[in-house]
Amino acid sequence: MDYMVFQEAINKIDGVINSKVVLDNNELSELHILANNFRSPKQIVRDIETVLLTSYNYKIDRKIISVAQIQTEYDEKLKRIVFDGISLKTSGNMAECTVTLNYEEEEYSVTEKGIKTLSNQRKIIADTTMRVIEKILGQASIFEVIDVIVTENHRVTFVSVLISILNNGIEETMVGSAVVKNDLNEAIVKASLSAINRRIQKSSS
Repeated sequence: MDYMVFQEAINKIDGVINSKVVLDNNELSELHILANNFRSPKQIVRDIETVLLTSYNYKIDRKIISVAQIQTEYDEKLKRIVFDGISLKTSGNMAECTVTLNYEEEEYSVTEKGIKTLSNQRKIIADTTMRVIEKILGQASIFEVIDVIVTENHRVTFVSVLISILNNGIEETMVGSAVVKNDLNEAIVKASLSAINRRIQKSSS
């Protein structure tokens, strides 16, 4: 396996500035990450595990990952899009999802429908979240949900959402994660927001 290709995928993760793969006898022995200080190292490591597993079917040992964080020029006080509410209703074979987000003290809501299979319901929630964000930005058809992954690890359940963004003809993949506390659906919305919030802040700074 060409482990060097991991760097390109990892460098697209929210918070990662750069990465370096270290090989020993053509096997991956160390992975060094330089990151900003907006997200915790645990969140970044979790996203790395998700990206490598979903993109390359490679399960990395998190013990070989080291994360160094530095201060960056972005202002942490920048406005963020925040979760306000979610409603998921089912009828027959269909599911209807309404997501409400808040931006600069104003509420934005969108309702989407789809087939109510378990995997599709999760994707509908993330899709609806993207449509609300597009409404806030005043732009349509710029986000696509690639996958929604629910993982249980050491008694903690967390959600990872992979989002593709098309900006001026350039495609970029982002990953966001959130711990499931009480409501899985709420965690899916928050993971979706985690994937794009910092990207939006960078664009507007």
